[in-house]
Amino acid sequence: MTKSEYADVIIVGSGPTGAAYARTIADQRPGARILMLEAGPQVSTPPGNHLFNIRDAALQRDAELASQGPQRGISYEPITEAEWTQRLSGEQDGAMLRRPGLFAVGQSGPDGFPAAHAASNVGGMGAHWFGGCPRPALGERVPFIPADTMEAALDDAETMLRSSSGQYPNSAIAPILEKKLGELFNAGRPVDRRVQPMPMALVRTPEGLIKTGTDVMLGDLLAAPAERFELRADSVCRRVLLDHDRATGVEVFDVTSGMTYEVNAAAVVIAADALHTPQVLHASGVRLPALGHYLNEHFQVGLIAELDGVGADAIADAGVSWVPSVDGSFPYSVTISPAVPAMLPFGAPGADPAKPCIFVSLFSAADLQFDNRVGFSPTESDWRGLPALVTYLRPSPNDLRRIEDAKTVVTRIVDTVGRPLPGLKFLRPPYGSSLHYQGTTRMGEIDDGTSVCDRDSRVWSFRNLYVAGNGVIPTVTATNPTLTSVALAILGGRALSASAM
Repeated sequence: MTKSEYADVIIVGSGPTGAAYARTIADQRPGARILMLEAGPQVSTPPGNHLFNIRDAALQRDAELASQGPQRGISYEPITEAEWTQRLSGEQDGAMLRRPGLFAVGQSGPDGFPAAHAASNVGGMGAHWFGGCPRPALGERVPFIPADTMEAALDDAETMLRSSSGQYPNSAIAPILEKKLGELFNAGRPVDRRVQPMPMALVRTPEGLIKTGTDVMLGDLLAAPAERFELRADSVCRRVLLDHDRATGVEVFDVTSGMTYEVNAAAVVIAADALHTPQVLHASGVRLPALGHYLNEHFQVGLIAELDGVGADAIADAGVSWVPSVDGSFPYSVTISPAVPAMLPFGAPGADPAKPCIFVSLFSAADLQFDNRVGFSPTESDWRGLPALVTYLRPSPNDLRRIEDAKTVVTRIVDTVGRPLPGLKFLRPPYGSSLHYQGTTRMGEIDDGTSVCDRDSRVWSFRNLYVAGNGVIPTVTATNPTLTSVALAILGGRALSASAM
């Protein structure tokens, strides 16, 4: 097998932020050769296509199974009736830890992060994600990045992700929700933080809705000659090669051939995810004090409700509504979407078949805590040959208060628009369920030991090593993080392109 031995930029990870780096660098430095490495297989055509866009159910299922890393090809047991009964009563059940298309990450430490999951495939989580792209509140943004710079980067991220809030113009449900919930929440809010349609990364076509995957972000790079851009699937980055303050390349394990080889580079970007990016850095010998620490996620509270004022058939083109977080007064981001049949696998006693069901899902902000972290085993390796992960997360007393208060918020929403689905109590998924993991490679204004990278996402102490993904977000947030992470990746890609490399 012939392998190129040099690339101007190596990007480890083919998810949305890795794609944002590739797209930005290719536009800023057209002569640069970019090599993108993905530990998982190509599961769709074109590479990185969102699995939602695969119309054949059998092919979509095959793509899911191929994305499951160490569980590749293994079908998870569906939720049982006993587990559904547990869920109806408000308990956590075993099916919450089985997520088709994803795999459980590492072991959960004594403080517990049991539902941590990831995907291993070309496109990363960008082939599986819900698609929500709401803008962060001002207080959720990085305070040491100028406001106009960040605003422009968010604009560019929306363009790259094809995100907008106008994809459901004929929804019969959205106007009802936005009117009733606007009366409940809008008073005193800034205009841009009032109840509104959720911006989504998808477009409407004659063939139906098409969700944005990384194929959309990479665009013509997927057809470019290898001298400009190459995407290698089933290629595990075992470590970054370091020489004092420089990254000189990477060591790669080829899953298909079993061969290990090195590729030299002028710059390296680690864009795995918030759990695996610190893992790669640790395996490479990076020992920054904050690496893997400040693990943060959005705690969830949910409830399925029956909606008043519209017939059940309106659910087909309902869209998604959003109650944004507000600095200082509302530390939650609430998504209201159609309740798909998978949410009711065995039905609900007393449900009214004439009414549509909606899912009210609340993400709660969580305090930043140094001891919430990803740890690395000194003796055991994971399925990719990297140090095995152990995750630790303990909510603070303030987090627990917010979670209890969140139940009141969800109840007010449901009572305003309809009624709780009969017999169903609050859904309180286990920690790790949000998939919104942040903070483990967080950026900082200065190198004081509390961050991993600078405002350009360049790793402290290294001239040409960068990180990307939700892990770089340093702030307390409730808003879905993808738009922010892609915006930060665009800024990082521009800084890398402007460097001497």
